[in-house]
Amino acid sequence: MVAVVTIMALLLGASIQGLGDSGAQARQVATDSLLGLLDQARASAIASRSVVVLAVAEPGDLACGDERCRLGLFMIKEWLADPGTLDGTLVGRWQALPSGVVMVPGSVSGLRNPLDEAAITMHFLAGNQPRQAQFHILAFTPRGALLWPAGSDPLALRIAEGNYRGGHPCASTRSGAETRIRLGRTMARAYQFER
Repeated sequence: MVAVVTIMALLLGASIQGLGDSGAQARQVATDSLLGLLDQARASAIASRSVVVLAVAEPGDLACGDERCRLGLFMIKEWLADPGTLDGTLVGRWQALPSGVVMVPGSVSGLRNPLDEAAITMHFLAGNQPRQAQFHILAFTPRGALLWPAGSDPLALRIAEGNYRGGHPCASTRSGAETRIRLGRTMARAYQFER
């Protein structure tokens, strides 16, 4: 009986540790996806000589029916000095971040977070059907610099383990359950903050 209880305790401990590792793995996959899309947005802006936007679609922004954050790239037809509404073309497909991962608003070390900025209305085609939705965006100039949100300071993004409830992020309060990314202005290079 003692042996059975000991084995069960070991299995339970291993499964709890495995659950913690799966959250960290999902967060790492989301971080890698975000970093890759930031690089792709910058490179696409330079190659196409046009403004390219990385849009963050939180649950409820798109008619997907799940509680996952999605990222999409848009080529912008005409950039306005103060964009309240943009017309764009979706480049490729929306990329869904893994379940159990949220993008969190809030500044990091005094750096603004684009998720704290006002959402921009985007008009675009999806499957040859005109759509309209509001997204938080990052815009890149044809020279690869960060154009929006306006300003001269770098920006910060936060990815955390957690879930969306009613379209709002509920991040884990566990220590080490968040990755923070700094995004420069002139070269728009993204990298993780040191822990």
